Amino acid sequence: MNPKQLVKRIVRPVVQPVLGRFERRIRAAAEADIAELRRQVDYALPVVLNRISSQAASERGYARSIHELWERVEFVRRELMFELRYAGAKSSEAPVQEKRIVNTEKLAAMGERIRLNLGAGHIAHDEYLNVDSRALPNIDVVADLRDLPFDDSSLFEIYSAHVLEHFPKEELRKVLLPYWVSLLASGGSFVAVVPDMEAMITESAAGRMPFADFLEVTYGAQEYEGDYHFNGFSPDSLVALFEEAGLVDVVVRAAGRRNGLCYEMEVVGLRRAPGTA
Repeated sequence: MNPKQLVKRIVRPVVQPVLGRFERRIRAAAEADIAELRRQVDYALPVVLNRISSQAASERGYARSIHELWERVEFVRRELMFELRYAGAKSSEAPVQEKRIVNTEKLAAMGERIRLNLGAGHIAHDEYLNVDSRALPNIDVVADLRDLPFDDSSLFEIYSAHVLEHFPKEELRKVLLPYWVSLLASGGSFVAVVPDMEAMITESAAGRMPFADFLEVTYGAQEYEGDYHFNGFSPDSLVALFEEAGLVDVVVRAAGRRNGLCYEMEVVGLRRAPGTA
């Protein structure tokens, strides 16, 4: 046996257990480190993922906020343009046409009690000066309703049947009704017959008004230029509109009244005397 073999035989029994214990300690420490690393990863991963998700959500939130801000700016822009459209004394929609009184004898016979039937169309009334933008039979005054050949405070009564719904709300509220009221003499009356949308919705929902009839009355027959509806009213909303235009003693004469396909209402108001509240 050589010296090298002798040393191995003597040293191995002593060193081998020590090496075994050392190896086990290293393995245990490594496993502990790995376990700690896993624990830290398990703890940190949700935080990281949450940060990533929050960042993405923030970016989406920023994008949504910018989009909503843009929509708001565009809405305000359209509102301003809409306001400017009806800011003048007369509607910009009024066509340029020659207004003329066809039946001067009938006008003269009325004296100071001039009564107009606005937008008479084919339904003229003998007791009124029938006004329409078209020179139809029995029309006494050919003129656009936005520009009538009469002076302020010169009319005794203005009657309109199924006319108001043919104009946009803002034009009607800011231009036309104030203009028509200004043509009335003190105490003169403005009478409007319009579809009663409140009654028609009730009747349609109850199945007593066919849907086709509801559509036609709501949007107009659309058979010619101007045969379109832009507006709808309930008794309360029309009364409020009249009062805003300066009419007083506003009364709903009829509501939910059947007239052909339509359920209509009739509302009347008087021009306030100058100097009265």
